[in-house]
Amino acid sequence: MSKLKLHGAISLLALSISGTAMAQSAGQGGAASATPPSQPVAAEQAEGGIQDIVVTAQRRQENLQRAAIAVSAVSGDMLKAAGVTNPTDLTAVVPALQVSTAAGPYNLFYLRGVGNFNSNAFSDSAIAFNMDGVFVGRPSSTTGFFYDLERVEVVKGPQGTLYGRNATGGAINVISHKPDLGEFAGEFSAQYGNYDAFRIDGALNVPLGDKAALRFAGIHVKHDGYMNNGMDNQDDWGARASFLVKPSDTFKMVISADYFKQGGNGLGSTPRLAQNGVATPASLKVDDRIDLLSPAGQAFYTGQPNGTLGRNFASIPLPQAQPYLNNHYWGISSTIDWETSVGTLTVIPAYREARLDYASFTPGFYVAEKSKSNQTSIESRFATTDDFPVRALLGAFYYKEDTNDPYSGVNTQNYAYYRNERLSTESKAIFGRLTYAVTPDVRLSVGARQTWEDKGFSGTLRGITRICLTAACPDAAPIPYTATAPAVPGVVVPVFGTPPYGGIISFNPDFSPALIQTEGQIVTNDARKFKKFTWRAGADWDITPQNLLYASFETGFKAGGFFYSADNPATSNKEGVYSPETISAFTIGSKNRFLDNRIQINLELFYWRYNNQQIAHLGVDSQGNIIFPIENVGKGTYRGFEIETRFAPTRTTTLTADVQYLDAKYNNFQYTTPNLNGGLSNGTGCPNAGTPGLAYTVDCSGKRPPNSPTWTINLSGQQQIPLSFGELVLDARGHYQSKTLTGLEFLPIEDQEAYWVVDGAVTFYSPGKRYSVGAFVNNVFDKTVIANTFPTPFSNFYSSSLRPPRTYGIRAGVNF
Repeated sequence: MSKLKLHGAISLLALSISGTAMAQSAGQGGAASATPPSQPVAAEQAEGGIQDIVVTAQRRQENLQRAAIAVSAVSGDMLKAAGVTNPTDLTAVVPALQVSTAAGPYNLFYLRGVGNFNSNAFSDSAIAFNMDGVFVGRPSSTTGFFYDLERVEVVKGPQGTLYGRNATGGAINVISHKPDLGEFAGEFSAQYGNYDAFRIDGALNVPLGDKAALRFAGIHVKHDGYMNNGMDNQDDWGARASFLVKPSDTFKMVISADYFKQGGNGLGSTPRLAQNGVATPASLKVDDRIDLLSPAGQAFYTGQPNGTLGRNFASIPLPQAQPYLNNHYWGISSTIDWETSVGTLTVIPAYREARLDYASFTPGFYVAEKSKSNQTSIESRFATTDDFPVRALLGAFYYKEDTNDPYSGVNTQNYAYYRNERLSTESKAIFGRLTYAVTPDVRLSVGARQTWEDKGFSGTLRGITRICLTAACPDAAPIPYTATAPAVPGVVVPVFGTPPYGGIISFNPDFSPALIQTEGQIVTNDARKFKKFTWRAGADWDITPQNLLYASFETGFKAGGFFYSADNPATSNKEGVYSPETISAFTIGSKNRFLDNRIQINLELFYWRYNNQQIAHLGVDSQGNIIFPIENVGKGTYRGFEIETRFAPTRTTTLTADVQYLDAKYNNFQYTTPNLNGGLSNGTGCPNAGTPGLAYTVDCSGKRPPNSPTWTINLSGQQQIPLSFGELVLDARGHYQSKTLTGLEFLPIEDQEAYWVVDGAVTFYSPGKRYSVGAFVNNVFDKTVIANTFPTPFSNFYSSSLRPPRTYGIRAGVNF
């Protein structure tokens, strides 16, 4: 075990044994329970009506209907029924959320249109992802948690006070089942379906006397690929162990450890020919699920011209460049609650580690990475009780992350880069919230957070471009798919200035006389400090015990960071640093129950102002190096409403309808991209701002952001049919979204047209629900849905990754 790993584990154990503990938030709403947030939360059945759901989105346990905040809660049973095993599956169950995968393990989160294409280690997600109260910093480390869960909470809108860093658009809270005292119990389920898919998961709860308990849980998910050559398969393993000790009524500690291995060959994609961004008749059809690496995909690929190479793309050598996933994640954390007569103190220390090893052709070109990252965090809060009109919450947060990336590479055959870098982040914050109950039914609250963030970056990027100097170089050799930059013999003549901020040009005698190779190297070592004060003000009013009205204003922020660039700040207004992004959100909402808890109608109106959004894209620096910068791109406005309804006409029937309307627009959106074709087209659906030179300035102001459909609708219904020997349960779900942009080039090829996806299931439960057996169908009508679209550099085609096709199967379970 490394010194760093040992230090993290020892620190975690010491913090756990110390007895300090994290507190629940004083929050808002007079109907909340004073139970510490780590206590298992069970939904309570309202007599003859709709279930009450308890959430901890505001760092305290409270009835979802009394929480003065926009939050969707999905139970563990519903997640399992919907087949959720990774974050991308959440798109079908939470209307406001869009999740997709870029190359390898990188998950892209968008909440009400706010998010970014964070597909490398340099950028952070705009949606905070938390597992059992522990912030997970890397978007590449957000899978592997979706089993043995109590629920998932999706908090909508900036959470700059309670959640802090990287919660620009909101937060996702994944909450696992905790051990139960005094109960020996377990559950096991198995599922089998088409694509030779099976899922096995289970949990075992073991009491240790009357004051302690253990819980073990595990999962194995595997299926064949959804693409025509076996890409888009899955082969994942996960395990979690939790230990609960409660020596008294006022003190409780939970220690959890988990491990996850992500295997398979990763996400595939279909190449699609599109002249000026419009699909041509020769384009492959996404309905056929033809992967780039399949024989048909390679026939298409090798028929397309490759930019500066002067020839068509060469076939991809397999198995040398075979995509794969071999990623490992583990972590340990502790949650301790100590109740006093004046309030509750809680502390959560945690350590997490991720080892990435993958290769991918998802974006239409080769991407590979081997890296290791680790994070240590601790958060402490003290919240007073709700016994007095004035309630307070005070907290502190510390987070440290280190990433060692000895190899990351990209290869488009005529261009390749090879990176070796280290990145570090140290974030500290203090925060608080004060609530004043003007009357027992009317509350005012203010909250604030001060964040200090230090980031460091050092590394080397070596870029290589092969250029044909004549009309064609049919025998030009593409850059080989190797983990290190290929050696280039021959005469070396300096150009572009002096390395490391320049390049060299190599005349290789092995090449055609018309082919040259240019090389550039960027060496960087930088550190920056960021700080931000974020705040919140809110009010809520219990009009009646069943009707809540609330309003709030909150700000959020995400720190800046680095990317490779040879721009000299002394001679250019750019350098390899991007600035923080910020957001301000106005919210008015109402939560209501009618007709003896048989009808629930929740409504929220929101208006968000987004500034300096961070986006990653292909670019070029002032020295002519092709780079992948992260830029701040101006202002955006996001506004709309969401209606969540529940209807329980009988004790055995439940109907739901969740509808979101979103009006989103970039008010000011400009960025630069390389001039790869002499100024004929900037490769986007946006006009140029000025005359093309070495690079374009593209003006996409007025455009609708990606992953922000105007309408999103989720419908579901459940009918329970009592039988003399058990119960039959019928479930149906439907997800609709209007036309959605799936890329950042604003081109028709990137549009996913409006679609419905319908799922259904039937399950039989024995008396007491000890045994169950059922059948399911997801995506009943086999709708092909585009998740992401990537422009392939130096080409006329794009690559689209897809959501799963129709899947069906049977499942059985036992509880004891």
